[in-house]
Amino acid sequence: MRKEIKTELLSPAGSWDALAAAVQSGADAVYLGGTEFSARAGAENFDRERLMEAVRYCHIRGVKVFVTLNTLLKQSEVQSALDFAVFLHEQAGADGLIIQDIGLAGLLRRAVPGLRLHASTQMSVHSIAGAEKLRQLGFKRVVLARELSVKQIAEIKRAVDIELEIFVHGAICQCYSGQCLMSSILGGRSGNRGRCAQPCRLPYELKDPAGKPVKKGYLLSPKDMCLIDHLQEIKQAGIDSLKIEGRLKRPEYVAAVTGIYRKYLDSGKRPEQKDRQALLNAFNRSGFTDGYYTGKLGGPMMSYASPSNVSPETFEPEIKQRFASNANFRLVPVRAECEIRRGKEMQMMLTDADGNTVTAFGEIPQSAVDHTITWERAYAQLSKFGSVPFRLTGLKLQLEDGLSVPISALNALRRTACEKLMECRCTVKTAGNEAASIGYIISPGDSREELCVSVRTLEQARAVLQIEPDKLYVPLYIVDKLSAFTGKTEIITSLPAIVENDKEILYERVPTKGVLCSSPGAAARLEGRHTVYGDWRLNVYNSFAAHFCRENGFARVTLSPELNLHEIAALGGVAGESEVIAYGRLPLMVMKNCVIRACSGACGKGEGGYRLVDRRKQEFPLLCEPDSCTNILLNAVPLYMADKLADLRRCGVKKIRLCFTNEPAHTCERIAGEYRRAMCGEAVQNSFAENTFTRGHFYRGVK
Repeated sequence: MRKEIKTELLSPAGSWDALAAAVQSGADAVYLGGTEFSARAGAENFDRERLMEAVRYCHIRGVKVFVTLNTLLKQSEVQSALDFAVFLHEQAGADGLIIQDIGLAGLLRRAVPGLRLHASTQMSVHSIAGAEKLRQLGFKRVVLARELSVKQIAEIKRAVDIELEIFVHGAICQCYSGQCLMSSILGGRSGNRGRCAQPCRLPYELKDPAGKPVKKGYLLSPKDMCLIDHLQEIKQAGIDSLKIEGRLKRPEYVAAVTGIYRKYLDSGKRPEQKDRQALLNAFNRSGFTDGYYTGKLGGPMMSYASPSNVSPETFEPEIKQRFASNANFRLVPVRAECEIRRGKEMQMMLTDADGNTVTAFGEIPQSAVDHTITWERAYAQLSKFGSVPFRLTGLKLQLEDGLSVPISALNALRRTACEKLMECRCTVKTAGNEAASIGYIISPGDSREELCVSVRTLEQARAVLQIEPDKLYVPLYIVDKLSAFTGKTEIITSLPAIVENDKEILYERVPTKGVLCSSPGAAARLEGRHTVYGDWRLNVYNSFAAHFCRENGFARVTLSPELNLHEIAALGGVAGESEVIAYGRLPLMVMKNCVIRACSGACGKGEGGYRLVDRRKQEFPLLCEPDSCTNILLNAVPLYMADKLADLRRCGVKKIRLCFTNEPAHTCERIAGEYRRAMCGEAVQNSFAENTFTRGHFYRGVK
């Protein structure tokens, strides 16, 4: 007989009312954030005292609590984050931690080995290679990227022995989570720090290479995901946890959506129209989509007309009852045994469905003079579990005849037993760890200065080679067209940001010794055969992340472009041995749902020249990645620092990278020459006009 698959329903809890709504509506687990280091800074969230209360409330009712610590950490924040993680494990008793920062992951593995780690969707795990590497690193669960189809999800599940969590309902980002710089670069509010301003929900116009308008509207605003019709297929695929998005949503939303998913996850039936409508009424952006899951991408996934909720947000009257202060819909089954004998303390034993057993003792009954307690009366009184979160499934009562027992004594015995069982269910069952001190990593750094350049076209590569950069990163699709170069420049193959399961053959096609990639999973596939360089998409914010990468296959990393000069300087020697992007149109988004095809209905076959125009008439170029069929949205203006290299040097930076994307070859040669001269000590005049370039985050940073 095939073993039944137990699939967890995981609901959001952005506030106490939302927590109660999730629990009372049938969630198996909730995820919530503290007031520290949460990727939903706009939610109410929970301070430490309230967090402990939340865990207690959930554990009594048989619900797990996973806490999000899924932001990137600046060097100055790492110790506080580690302390918070120890608190969550040792004092609050959280069932697991959802994290993004790979530096924190490495520290927690050593400092708190008993803590269960889940890889946040912000880690952009989208392949077998990525999931397998995180399994090796000690993660127990991976929250997969929303962009994966059911076929890809099932492939990962079959190949890797790790729990998989997928989103089944709620908002979708246009960009792969953890890879978006749009809010950060345009407004200083980083999605990697829980403060996304959602510029993707603003109107844009797509123009073709000739400047002709293709489409206007909310072109980067997807509909919300809804997989209510696919629950049984998901269960059969063995997916461990189904996640409902919505820590910023109202508790009514949490109650309604959780209740409906609970109903059909359990029943296995086809959803009724009234429940489909209830989901739409709770929240929708011009309907729902299952496009990523089914692999049917394109315009139907998008909410071009409106980026906001178009539902009336109407809920059934009983919905609010689920998060009332006295809500008691979620009851844990318990069995009871009670013994009442002459001359002995009354005792009552409770056993719950998890095997927890407690025994309470009460008064010593006396021989009856006037009123004898009957078996029926004692049984009825001991069965009154009304206000506690338990449901009595059976009571075995042994009562000696001829005894007098006050009703108040029976009530007290029952209350004491219930209180002891509640305490037992929420006791923190962990081995004690001292709050760990991280011990800062001392790195001597690499004293060599290097000029590194990345290009996208053969013409750019040939032009840049004229100034002999130390390293030249060249896409796989053109690297074999470069003739062998006998100068000092090292040619390194650059791989796409996203390499899904069916594209992993790319790892076998790298012809150069060096290779630039964007994930620990990719490094694991390449290590040993190649020298692996880490791109900025690794989100290296602190020295611990850099050290973690060095321990796991990377010869060098590139620092996050969200760090400012002070934060780079705080990294010490790591700043000198890592690359820093000092020129280029920074990639704001990497997208699976092609904007060009979604808007026009036709594939541009990688044709350049398309751009999005915002309300301020800023033009954001769109690139197509031939090797991965993804879109890259670039910033409207390039980062330029040739005239400010002295500031970078004062921070310890020795290796700078120029990222050429849509520039003509002669521009690449000119700008690379300016940086080469600046590195040789020459004064360089900024050739960009005002408002046609940016200094990025070097002088401001992110919130």
